[in-house]
Amino acid sequence: MRQQAILWMARCGWLALTVGCLMGSTVTAVASIPDDPYRSPMWHYNLNRYLGEGETVQHSDQVVLKVPHFAEDATQVPLTVDLSGFGSSVKEVITWVDLNPVPHLFTFRPEATEVRGIALNFRIQQASTVRAAVLDGQGVWHIGSAHVDAAGGGCTAPSATATNPDWAASLGQMRGALFSPASGPASTRLKLQVMHPMDTGMVGNIPRFNIEQVELRNATSQARLATMSLSESASENPLFVFDLEHEGKEDGLTLWMRDNGGNVFENHLGT
Repeated sequence: MRQQAILWMARCGWLALTVGCLMGSTVTAVASIPDDPYRSPMWHYNLNRYLGEGETVQHSDQVVLKVPHFAEDATQVPLTVDLSGFGSSVKEVITWVDLNPVPHLFTFRPEATEVRGIALNFRIQQASTVRAAVLDGQGVWHIGSAHVDAAGGGCTAPSATATNPDWAASLGQMRGALFSPASGPASTRLKLQVMHPMDTGMVGNIPRFNIEQVELRNATSQARLATMSLSESASENPLFVFDLEHEGKEDGLTLWMRDNGGNVFENHLGT
């Protein structure tokens, strides 16, 4: 009887130790993610969804996310990710809108260039916190956040393109240029708008039709400088702005795009 009691106590001790270890590991995992100052219900979910579980995450003043306080037009909300003060090499940039039906906006990956800034208009379905996550060379994600108040409905509003019976004639037309910024660390600024309805698939009888892939290439060698993936939250007729620092800028740039219908658009900018 005494031996059974000793065995039972040993098992209980082992169980308590195991539970304590598990609880300790859980606390450590949760503690690695800082609290959200905006208290968004999607904070932890979107971090795991877009950055992956167990990643090192921190709020950072080096990621300057610029959006309006109020979205006057919910279908065209300007967003700028200013990385001119980021103190490390940028490996990846991911942006999302917490409460959009499709939160993801874009993922940008530099390959043979340094990125100093990215700007793109987006749709917003309701008042929401917007995020920009930047991965540095040590594998740490730096988060910039801002809140946009909005009347909403931007993701479910039909595009103006749908009212034009000749919209296909202008599909993929691009207007843009390269600039040399007067100040700041970037040596090249690309600013370009492409005509595309960017349909979200959330309007009755209108399927999703949007640009999905973007590549920046050296215009002479066609070497890839950076890639970008887009989601349905991007605005109709998107306007892209990239501030870059790279070799061979005198060769000019080629902007290449493909939508989910298989259409390919390409434009050469520079010399």
